[in-house]
Order: sequence, then C-alpha cells, then structure tokens
Amino acid sequence: MLYGAQYYRPPFPGRACWRRDLAHMKELGFNCVKHWAVWNWIEREPGCFDFSELDELVALSREYGLQVIINTVPEGAPYWTYEGNEEDLYRTADGQRVAYGGPANLPSGGWPGLCMDKPEFAALVVAFIEETARHFADEPAVIAIDVWNEPHLEPMYDYRSNMLCYCRHSRDAFRTWLKGKYPSLDALNRAWYRTYSSWEQVEPPPRFGTWADMLDWRRFWLDNLAGWLKLRAGAARRGAPGKVVQTHVAYSGILGNRIVGGLGNELGDEFLLAREVDWFGLSSFPKWLMGPDHAYRHLIHNEMVAEAAHGKLFYQVELQGGAGKPGLLGGEVPDAGDVKIWNWNTISAGGKGTVYWQYAPEPAGVESPGFGLTGFAGEDTPRSLAASECAGRLNLPELDAAVRVPAENAVYASRSSDLLTFASERREEMYAGSLSGVFRAAYERGIPVRFLHEDYIGELAEATVRFLYLPLPLVLSERETEHLVRFVERGGTLVSEACPGLYRPDGLLDQEGTALRRLFGLGHREIQGMPDWGMVTARWEDGTVFAGKWYRQLVNPGQDVRVLARFEDGEAAVTERLLGKGRAVWIGTYPSYYHEHGLELDGGGKRDGTRDLLTRFMSLGGYGIIEKVEVPECESSGISLAPVVRLHRLEGEYLLTVVNHLEREARVKVWFREEQAFAGGPGKCLELTVPARDGICARWSSSRR
Repeated sequence: MLYGAQYYRPPFPGRACWRRDLAHMKELGFNCVKHWAVWNWIEREPGCFDFSELDELVALSREYGLQVIINTVPEGAPYWTYEGNEEDLYRTADGQRVAYGGPANLPSGGWPGLCMDKPEFAALVVAFIEETARHFADEPAVIAIDVWNEPHLEPMYDYRSNMLCYCRHSRDAFRTWLKGKYPSLDALNRAWYRTYSSWEQVEPPPRFGTWADMLDWRRFWLDNLAGWLKLRAGAARRGAPGKVVQTHVAYSGILGNRIVGGLGNELGDEFLLAREVDWFGLSSFPKWLMGPDHAYRHLIHNEMVAEAAHGKLFYQVELQGGAGKPGLLGGEVPDAGDVKIWNWNTISAGGKGTVYWQYAPEPAGVESPGFGLTGFAGEDTPRSLAASECAGRLNLPELDAAVRVPAENAVYASRSSDLLTFASERREEMYAGSLSGVFRAAYERGIPVRFLHEDYIGELAEATVRFLYLPLPLVLSERETEHLVRFVERGGTLVSEACPGLYRPDGLLDQEGTALRRLFGLGHREIQGMPDWGMVTARWEDGTVFAGKWYRQLVNPGQDVRVLARFEDGEAAVTERLLGKGRAVWIGTYPSYYHEHGLELDGGGKRDGTRDLLTRFMSLGGYGIIEKVEVPECESSGISLAPVVRLHRLEGEYLLTVVNHLEREARVKVWFREEQAFAGGPGKCLELTVPARDGICARWSSSRR
C-alpha cells in the first residue's frame, strides 16, 4: 500500500524545510513521497542535466524510510525550445497560438511547451524522460517513474471553449491517421460525404456541424495522446528497466469532475491510457472541484478509473490535502471526516493507497495558500492527523493483497455514445449525467454496481455480470449488438434506455433499427422531444410513477414483447422480451439523467419511483455469494442513502468493505446465500456497525472455494 504526499515542485518547498518535513511524514506513518522532475529546472541548457536538488531530496527520503515516486513534467519546457519554433506552438481552431507561460500549477513556467506532434520536440521530451529514469535507475528508494502528470491535451483546461491542436504537425498527423483508417481517399469521401481530390485538401473540422469528421477528429486525438504516452513510457523503461512506469488522470474523462464529461473536450481517456503503464492512478480534489456532492462523486470516479486499470495496480495518486482555489485565498478546507471517506472510497474500489496533494501549503501563485495537509509552519492539522490515522488503519497486508471482485450489476460505458454527444455541439453532460444517474440509484439503495466499458465487451461472456444497464445508448456497433444478444441468451438481464443503437459508430443513422429489433423485438416509429426538454412520466400497472427526460421513443412491440409500463397516453414506456435464458428490457425515455437531476427538476416528487425503476431488475446483493444488503435505519427513516458495500477476494478468504457517507452511525446486515458456508464465520447474516463518515473492513474464511 502507498501512503504519502506530493512534496517537491521546484522551487518549493525551500531546502530549509526538507529534513523537518520528511521526518514528520515518517512520524505520520507515511511510506512514500512524490517529487517533481520539471524539465526546465533540470535541463537549462541543451544536453546539460542537473539533478542535484532531486538527488539531495531522494537521499533524505531514503534516510527516513520513504519510497520515492519521480513525477516527470516535460510540460515545463526549457525556454531554449521556444526560440525559433513559434510556428510549432499549440494552435486553437480559430488560429490562436498558445505561447509559453506560467500556469497555476507550474511556478517555473515553460508551459505548455510545443505540440508533441512536432517530431523534433517529441524526441527532446523522450530524451529528458529517459535521462531522468536512467539517473535514478540504480536508486533503491525510487520505486516508480510517473511519465505524464494528468495526461490530456495540455492547454485544454485553459481553452475549454475552443479546440486544439491545429498546428501544422497535428494536421499532418491527422491525415496519416486517416490514411491508416481508410484504404483510399475515395473511402474517406464516402465516409465524410466529401469530394476531396487530394489528401492535402483534408483538414480537421474547425467548428461543429457534420458529425463524421468531428468523430474522427476526436478519435484521432484520443489515439494520438495514447501514442504520446507510449513514447514516454518507452523512454522510462529504456532508462530504468527495473522501475515501475505509471501515470494518473486528472479525473475520469467520461464523467468529468462535476459529472459534465470531458472525454471529447480535454481528451483524457482513462481506458486507452491505462494500457500503456504498469500502475495507474487518479487525481481528486473533491471539495474544490466536485461540489457539495463530493463524497459520491469521488466514489464514482474511483470506480470508473479502477475499471479502466483493468487489474493493474490502481491508487489515488493525488488527493486534496488542503483548501482548493475557487477564490483569492482558497475555498473550503477538508475536515477529518472528508479525509476518511475519500480514503475508504479508494479502498472500496480496490485502490492501493493515497498520496496527498500536497504536504505543505503552496507558497506562490494562483494555488497559494492552498492544498497543504499541514499548516504554514509544518504543524499538524485535523486533516493531517486524519491522514495519519488512515495510513495506520489501511496500510494492511490483507488490503494490499486483496483483489477487487467485480459486481454482478454493471453500467455500460460507451466511448462512442459519449463522442457522439460531444460532436453534437458539446453535449457530453447528457451522457455523463446518464451514466451517473443509474450508478447513483444503486448507490442510494446500497446495491453493489460496477462499470463495463465498450473496450471490454468481448469479456462479457466470461464476466460475472448478470445485469447490464445501457444509459443513453445512442451508438451500438454490430459487434456490440452481437455480444449483447449472446449475453441475454445465456441468461443475463439487459436494460436499455430509449434509442439503443440509433446511430452507427460513424455517426450515420441506423434506419433499420438493428439493435432495437434484434435485442428488444421492437420497431421504431418516432422520437418525440418534450416541451422545453423537460420530463415525461409513465406508470406501472400498480400505478407507480417514474419519470424520464428530454425525449420519448414510440415503438411497435412485436408479438413476443410484453408491455410493463405505459406513458400517460397509453404508449408503451417499458417492455420486456424473453430471449434465450434471459430477458431484454427497453425503457422508452431517459430516466437515469432524470434521476441524477430529479431534485433540481421537480423537487424530487418522481425521483423515488425513478430510482425504483433503475434498480428494479438489479441483483440486490450484487455478488454471487450475497443475497441482499439491508440498512434498517435508512429503510425505517426514509433516508435515501445507504453505505457502500464492496467485496474483495484473498486466498481462500473474502474482505467486505463498507463505507458510510452518512453523518451518523449505520448498521448494515449482509445476507449470504444459503449455499454459502463460512469456516468459523458468522452464519448466514453478517451484522456490521459503521461509524459516521468512515468505513470498516470485515474479513472471513469461506469453506467454499
């Protein structure tokens, strides 16, 4: 397990504090520290590398028993790379060039460097990372090289209303990518509906309008950034073959900090990036960037990024240590309960530790005086003491060895549907809100749930998934449809919102309604927008009401389809079709987004019924060995929030983590299936008491392997 803090980002903290601070980290129970290796601070003249400050810090860290992660930061480029290369700066869609400067998080400036599509600049970046890795290759205290701090298209956080990069090198790289995808210019013309007569005429889309070119432009950048990461990872491996190579994303790109998306805009795709490294991580500044709902949002980001890690070691590489910066002197300061909840969120998702951003308050620039775990003089605070408590409680061999067990309930995450909403004039918030809405419904009821990404749909046959929900499933390929058909035929329950597979991956309308017909036995009639893009309601046979948002889809049900609920005018709102050993359920509107924002939309009057719809077909226990989870106080008081229950596996044993986001103690009953027998265990029901804003871990042995 990794517990520690980010410490050195040149030139801060000053040398006078180093020994005091590193010694105190050890006293807090930390076992690691992260130091930045900023390019312009180290290679001030071409080919002349000065690691003296880092060498001193690493030696002190080793002295105090702290493992070191070196974070390479070529985004702080030396100014000698700028001179004479002004034409190779990042360029926006409207022609603005992004000159070197000092951003909020890089005191030494040089940000953002040149575009790495310029081969000569990419070679310099690679050389810096390789030289840094080589320098620390034989240093036992250095355990990992982080080759990219929060990978995304670097200037986009400051240029969110624009698009990047349109420099000459990126335009050339885009054409090369297109030539790899399309066998000829004629094939590209057919896909984009164009009449180009030469490849030189092909340019990236400068604005929103047609979808085919914008979808390719976004997919190119996702692939391109993964390629840049591969170059960096390769450099670190050449320089230090025995060291771990890692990276960490700023947040789940498909979700966005406040559940507004970011995949198409900032272009950090955790599911592509995680493939290129040994360890993968997440940055989180919940109280600064995630809003008042930060306990839930931090959890869902951990769950998504852990899923992207796909079995690789995953941990919280940066976690908010002090006040963030929404204002001049900072924002809300995390308290001890926040620190505990955030640590347990990561543990519940299978994470292997927490490193805080940062140990000491930032002394300069926009981030000053924020982010420090400690006070101005290095003194402890309630949050540093809570971090120390978490390091002591959670740095356990059993948690380190435990493997996260995927839940049987899954929410489908689609890169293709997300990018389609972006291509439609930046409407990613619709997709992110839909993903979160169904996940939130399960969270509120204490039902374990996970994500399943489109990249891994081929593993659905071997996975433990019994229930799969498709939120806003506008794009489904033929391959996806085939896998989903087989999933249902083998006994799975598939629940889809309106218009499944309405579009093909190339953005063209599927007028045959292939997925709708093959999976759900329905024929498409019409899509109707709601007045002011508001809600639509429907009723079950018992009169229970639920709501959806934006649209409803009208269909013609086939003879083997049963109507379970109807809209107010009698049109089918929910249908069920038995297919093989399983069933496919269709919902004719978008209830997950409504649930995400139900309290804002109508005061929550329809939200309970909508939550019941979203969780109606889920496995209540969430795992094969668990029948159900009960929280008596929540059920009796009407509180719509239950503790988070997750299962982890050890050799011949299980761990159950339970995280309580409530302001009061919670009692949880976990009921196991009759066929389970636990050696020396508690019997069929495990009763646990979880302190307010905290978590616990229960361990037991099973006689069934």
